[in-house]
Amino acid sequence: MSKRAELEVALARAEAEWRKANDNLDKAEAERTKAHTAWDKAFNERRYAGADRRKAGSIWDKAFPDRRKSDADRRRAEAVRDQTNAVWDRARAERAKARADWDKARAALDELNRTEKKL
Repeated sequence: MSKRAELEVALARAEAEWRKANDNLDKAEAERTKAHTAWDKAFNERRYAGADRRKAGSIWDKAFPDRRKSDADRRRAEAVRDQTNAVWDRARAERAKARADWDKARAALDELNRTEKKL
């Protein structure tokens, strides 16, 4: 296989990897958005102690289990949010790496084109 063919194959492979990484980043972004929405919902639905104090008996009868449940919901939502952020960060890094590989392959092919024109 000639040098030109090898470089064109490398460029095509790098472009395919970049497209795949871009799709993965889009999927991670959608999951990240859902996780952030779920966290916002859990955060906004929490019970405030001030509201519980206004109701007689609610502090001892109902507030603690509800509050513990809402705290657990928030912690779960926060863990999911953190995990999706990490996945998004990895996808973004993979896309950047794929773009760098594509740039390198493109530069090599351009260099080959310049050297062939000189001959």
